[in-house]
Parts: sequence; C-alpha cells; structure tokens
Amino acid sequence: MHVFYFSKKKIKKIFALFLIIVGIFLLLYQFLGNYQMIPAFTYNDNRFLNKTIVIDPGHGGIDVGVIDSKGLMEKDINFKIAKFLKKLLEESGANCIITRDKDTDLSYLSNQGKTRQLQDLNARVNLINQSQADFFVSIHVNSFPKDHRIKGPMVFYYPQSKSSKNLAEVIQNRLNIEYNNIYKEEQYNKAKGESFYILKNTDCPGVIVEVGFMSNEEDYKLLNKAKFKNFIAYQIYIALGEYLQQ
Repeated sequence: MHVFYFSKKKIKKIFALFLIIVGIFLLLYQFLGNYQMIPAFTYNDNRFLNKTIVIDPGHGGIDVGVIDSKGLMEKDINFKIAKFLKKLLEESGANCIITRDKDTDLSYLSNQGKTRQLQDLNARVNLINQSQADFFVSIHVNSFPKDHRIKGPMVFYYPQSKSSKNLAEVIQNRLNIEYNNIYKEEQYNKAKGESFYILKNTDCPGVIVEVGFMSNEEDYKLLNKAKFKNFIAYQIYIALGEYLQQ
C-alpha cells in the first residue's frame, strides 16, 4: 500500500487551486444563470407559417432616441434586438419585414406631417399597413430621469384593440418573468393602453415594447451587453409563439 504525503506548502497550493476553480464555476453559473446566451429552442411547428410580422426598430439615423453621456444610443439597441428577433422568426417560417435595415430614420419616405418625427412615424405606419401584417412589434428603450428606481420592460397597446392588448399582455408577462430571474426580486410592470401614433394609426394588432430604462443603473448595465440584447429578442420571440398558440 502506498502512502502519499503532502507538505503543508503543497496542500496550500492545492487548496488555492481548488478555490480558484470554485470561484470560476460560481462566476460562470451566475453569468449563465442570469440570462440565456443561446436560445434553448426554436419553434419547429407551423405556428409562424404564413404569418407576416413587421419588426420596427424605433428611431435611426439623426434620430438617436435616448442617449447617455457615454454614447450608448437607443437606436442601436433597438436595431440589434430587432435584427435578432427577425432572424429567429424567419427560421421558424414567418414572413418577417423590418422597417429599417440600416441606421437611418424613415422621414424621407413620407411628406405627411409638419415635423421630421411625424414624417418618420407616418412612414412606419404606411409600411406596416401596406404589408398587410398579422401583427407588428415596435422596439424601443425607455428613460425616466426623474426617478432612477423605475426599471424593467413595459409593453404598450392601443386600448381599442383587444388583439393588441392580448399580444401586449403575453409579451409583458414573459418579459416580467425573465427580468425577475435576473433582478432576483419581484417587479411586475403591467401592459398599458396608450394612443401613441403608431398604435392608433395601424390597421393590424401591434405593440410597442420598451425593453428597459436607460435611466436605471441595473437596466443600463444589461442593455449595454450584446448577449443580453439577444436574450430580449429571444424572449419576445417565445412570447409571440405563445400568442399564436392561443
């Protein structure tokens, strides 16, 4: 029988190595547990087949939307989420239309409205209506500097559209659950009915998804991560599948 003897110095090295390995494991667990980096699955049934869905990344070009002092711009966040959402939907059989596929506003597509902003919104409405979409999702980022405690996703719908309300509540519920897993606390925002221009003037059901508050430190850190943007797109994708299954 062999007897192994370890000096105190060697034991300390082994113990230190063990602590490093445990530390790395815990960091990875916390990081991976906070949000899914890669989609767990995609719908392989026909729920998206023959469905036309418009994805609208808000703002663009000269219209940056919300911007922070370090240069993080809403228009870029919106676009990255929208592009990944479009990819997921197309892979599941949907006919997915994106209102802008580059960094530009859409005011040049419309002469209706006295301001560039109204022309931009009108152009988005026209694109959605002309597409004869089953529904649309407009991606935005929120901000409320007067109260930095306010955080989390908020989904808006047109109050007179029952289908839009249903869609908004499904997305809101899905995002609430997943954000709370990250926050490690219960924070439940409610879907809200509003008469925003794009909601009021479109023919099909649709929602505006405000994916978080740049004015909140916790949301800001999340929205600054590339993989978290994919996570948001994935959760919206899952919610759209749940909506179509009803």
